[in-house]
Order: sequence, then C-alpha cells, then structure tokens
Amino acid sequence: MAELGAFIREQRAMARMSLRRLSELAGISNPYLSQIERGLRRPSAEILQQIARGLRISAESLYVRAG
Repeated sequence: MAELGAFIREQRAMARMSLRRLSELAGISNPYLSQIERGLRRPSAEILQQIARGLRISAESLYVRAG
C-alpha cells in the first residue's frame, strides 16, 4: 500500500496539484486521500478510478500498483 501511495503522491507532484485539489477532483475527502498516500488505507477499485481521473492517468496503472 505504501508503494501505491508513493506513486499517487509522485503523480500528483508531477501534475503540480495540491492534495486538496486532487481530493476535490476525485470526489473524496482530503484526510482519506492523505491516508491513501501515506499507505494507511487500501482504496477500492472505484476510489482508484476516481483518483486516476483526477490525475488524468490511466486507472490501469493504479490497479497494477495496487496489486
């Protein structure tokens, strides 16, 4: 989970997007997204899809990282 979180954080940084902005785009709470990035939560496939949409990357790349 930590690897997935680090990947999401890296993608967000490359997009020059704040945590708050990504949480708004993905339609999830700021604290929940923070917990995902820190590897404390394992997001569902639906949440991964929403995050991918917010980052404008393929959901498949997140699914692969999630295992």
